[in-house]
Amino acid sequence: MLLSLVSIAVVAGAVFYSAVREHSELYSRYVESDLNALSDNMANDLIAVLNEPNYFFDLKRYLLSLEPYPNVIGAAVYDPEWNVLEIYAGAALLNQSEFEEVEFSYWDTRQPGMYRQDDHLIAVKRIGEPTLVFGYLVIINDLNGPIRDSRTTLALRILPVALAVMLVLMGLFYFQASRWLWPLTRLSQFARQVQETKDYSLQIRESGKYEVSSLTRDINNMMDAIRLESEINQEYVELLEQRREEMEYLANYDSLTRLVNRQCFMTLLERSIAEIKPQQGDLTVMFVDLDGFKVVNDTLGHEVGDKLLAEVAVRLKKFVPTEDVVSRHGGDEFLVLSHEAPMDMPLLAEQIVKGLSEIFVINNWEIRIGASVGIARASESGYDMHDLIRNADVAMYNAKSMGKSRYSFFNPEMLEGYQRRIDIANAIDQALSHDEFILYYQPKVTSEGQVIGAEALIRWQSHTLGFVSPGEFIPIAEQAGKITAITEWVIEQVCKDVQEYFSKLPQKVPVSVNLSSYDLKKFYFPDFIKSTFDKYEIPTELLEFEVTEHSYLDNLDLANSFFRDIALLGCRVALDDFGTGYSSLSYLTKIPIDVIKIDKQFVDDIGASARDDALVLTIIEMARKLGMDLCAEGVETKSQRDFLAVHGCRVMQGYYFARPMTLEKFREYMATQAA
Repeated sequence: MLLSLVSIAVVAGAVFYSAVREHSELYSRYVESDLNALSDNMANDLIAVLNEPNYFFDLKRYLLSLEPYPNVIGAAVYDPEWNVLEIYAGAALLNQSEFEEVEFSYWDTRQPGMYRQDDHLIAVKRIGEPTLVFGYLVIINDLNGPIRDSRTTLALRILPVALAVMLVLMGLFYFQASRWLWPLTRLSQFARQVQETKDYSLQIRESGKYEVSSLTRDINNMMDAIRLESEINQEYVELLEQRREEMEYLANYDSLTRLVNRQCFMTLLERSIAEIKPQQGDLTVMFVDLDGFKVVNDTLGHEVGDKLLAEVAVRLKKFVPTEDVVSRHGGDEFLVLSHEAPMDMPLLAEQIVKGLSEIFVINNWEIRIGASVGIARASESGYDMHDLIRNADVAMYNAKSMGKSRYSFFNPEMLEGYQRRIDIANAIDQALSHDEFILYYQPKVTSEGQVIGAEALIRWQSHTLGFVSPGEFIPIAEQAGKITAITEWVIEQVCKDVQEYFSKLPQKVPVSVNLSSYDLKKFYFPDFIKSTFDKYEIPTELLEFEVTEHSYLDNLDLANSFFRDIALLGCRVALDDFGTGYSSLSYLTKIPIDVIKIDKQFVDDIGASARDDALVLTIIEMARKLGMDLCAEGVETKSQRDFLAVHGCRVMQGYYFARPMTLEKFREYMATQAA
């Protein structure tokens, strides 16, 4: 409607402009014609005036006859030589705001005719005939003023009518447009309603002509499609929100125990320390490690172990106040962030230790474990998050060393043992590169004392730490991931000694090498052993590999694969510390084991009671039935030797026969035995 009105206004304006121009042109012609007639009449009348002897007075009087003409600016009468005879100033000149008299004395338009100059209309007439000229008449008429006045008059007559017509048209257009566009207006209102309510189930009644009706129908169809898509999108949004919550949960919580995970715990701990540090407040971290959990995992399986961890988490949540935080740190380790007062911590720790020592019932199994708890305070750790957790860990190890199933508060003296473990871990690489390790060999003998083998045992005389026992540095090396490097060094050194000495003995004396459970996980280890054999060109039957029952069962599939590869090389496999793993004996029929070693703790109990003796006899009989060789370790007395020999254990090792010795001492020992 606005576009139509603007178009009409533009057309009307163009028409009005053309009409005004045409009117101005016609009016100027009219003025020119009128002036031409006036000047002709006056030129004819001036013939008689100029013929009078004393015409000056009559000439002035005659020019005054121009006063009724308001548009005349001025007039002048010249003689035939264009000398001014009389000048007249007209009303138009006198009415001008800025009076500017016409200079007729220097008139240069001397040809009769009608002229337009600026906004003036000039009439130049000859007085008399061309053959008899009495003079000339010049009349200057204002052309712009009359035309302007005429335009004003015309506009005052036309514009009111035009505006009235425009208003009528606007009213008609508005009425008709509203009538025509009402269906579209309804659609617009409907669109705004949908936009405001976000209700895509709305529909609009079809109305209007074909095009609008078709558009309405299409909009209703579109609303149906949008509603369906909106419902689908809403389902997707709900699903994504659910997934986001699950991802957020997984990012902050342990999926097994439903406790906060380590990352979330560290964030909460850092935030709590930042809050209490300015006021020199305090908080406590408890490091809880389960005692005996690995045994449960090995004997009853990982499923039972996982359920046990979930039950432990439930009990911890029950003992710990709701405002405190319980987290699974990893494996069977838990962390507790407590804001309890220091004097309340022993009671809380005692509840945790006592509560976790009570029987768990998992899959109809009655399981009893324990918990060692280390406690450290933020104020004693310099408000450093990592030092705080380290101190709690150190205190927990101190509790384990005191007999497990107890709690221990951190004190700075405990860091000495912690620092020694760090020093030992850091010094292992240097020990390997500087040949600080040395091999000792302990003979394996028959009951009569004949040497039929030897076990390679590593010793470490550190330049900085002094003597470090295997019982101390091997667990640290396993935790630090350096045990395989030590094992590789042992195998390399044993192969050298076999090439240099054992392979040249008149009788076969195989050397046993102990392997860690971490070695069994290295896929490349069998290839390393084979390449070392090839390097030193030694008989493979002169090497025997020992692995503890615990290490074997912890990686049963990997161990079986590893020992099958070892058997293909021609080496024998011995199961060390047999009977200490509390495992099912059914695995003995499924693994490639050649030798069972009776653990020292069973040998020590020989003669203590009939039941202890029966246990050793059972192991001996079982090995005989399974067709496996036996070796009893830790034989220290003649009575132990005699008991084992009488009941069929042929191979033994222990202090009763010989202590571990260097290769040179072993040479001397073998020479003595030969003599």
